[in-house]
Amino acid sequence: MTARFFPRRRVVVALAVSILALGGLTACGGDETADTTATGGGNSSRTLKVGYISGTSLAPAFVADAMGCYKNEGLTVEFQPIRNPADAIAFLASDKIDVYVGSPSAGMFNQVAKGAELKMVASLGSINTPEGEEAPSGLFGVKDVTSVADLKGKRVAMLGSVGSATSYLLGRSLEAGGLTFADVELVSLGSSDMVPALKNKGVEGALLFAPETQKAVDQDIAHALTDSKQAYGSDTTAGIMYGPKLLKEDRDAGVRFLKANACAVKRFEGDWRKDAEIVKMLADFMKVPENTISGGGLYAFDASLAVNDKTLTQMQEMFMRVEGILTYPEILPVDRLMDDGIRAEAVG
Repeated sequence: MTARFFPRRRVVVALAVSILALGGLTACGGDETADTTATGGGNSSRTLKVGYISGTSLAPAFVADAMGCYKNEGLTVEFQPIRNPADAIAFLASDKIDVYVGSPSAGMFNQVAKGAELKMVASLGSINTPEGEEAPSGLFGVKDVTSVADLKGKRVAMLGSVGSATSYLLGRSLEAGGLTFADVELVSLGSSDMVPALKNKGVEGALLFAPETQKAVDQDIAHALTDSKQAYGSDTTAGIMYGPKLLKEDRDAGVRFLKANACAVKRFEGDWRKDAEIVKMLADFMKVPENTISGGGLYAFDASLAVNDKTLTQMQEMFMRVEGILTYPEILPVDRLMDDGIRAEAVG
């Protein structure tokens, strides 16, 4: 049986990008008034176009600007919101964007198999949170859906389609209940559309991410169906990907971008939701109320930014089982999908 897809019911308005400068916040690595045309290494100023999918798991990349981390590395960042992850890979491969802050996908794997120079260079948030802390993402169901098995034959929403990183997490969650993609009707929706769709029964289940998880709980619309920590543990698909320019032509700018992200990650140690400045910056960027962030799920961030290469292999294995998702016959080795040298140079 082939998984079925249904079109979006309305167009999602792209997030406006607005970073609020906080006067009392000290920039990472130096004085916020430092000359933006130079860095500690004497590099000239560089403007990077950064495509992104909005999500709390990617938070350090979003707040690094307001913290002064990009500025201190001689970088000017132009954020471009992207609704469809497949578009991000196409933009990255064609140099329409320099960086993609999001997740790897079948689209990326297929492009690499064809010879494209696209690689994951760093990881960001995972759900490897403290004991007793609810996972910040997971498969949710409406009230009359009491288990994953109850979703058989029902409509389940996710961001993108089978082949996206979201579908990998959904696939892991469905497997926990003995289901596969073929057992449900998959509906592609934007993140902000999912809770309303659950409320009006347009879908019976959805793979939600913070802060949407908190909205579903606060509004008493849906509840978690799986223990995400068991379904996909500390594995993370959230990260940073580079295209040809930063991998080869301007590798130095790629190093500086990761240095800036490593700078921001330092503010995300422990329960960063109690850091009022971080909460405000992230809420401003994502255009959500501050209490949605401070009261939402806690993502863990590894200061090393190390890529979980095991996940890149497991994603391919899952997508290989669905006809027509991957266009090549053999699993790609991880060294074709990731470049650890840039991260190593940036953070040691």
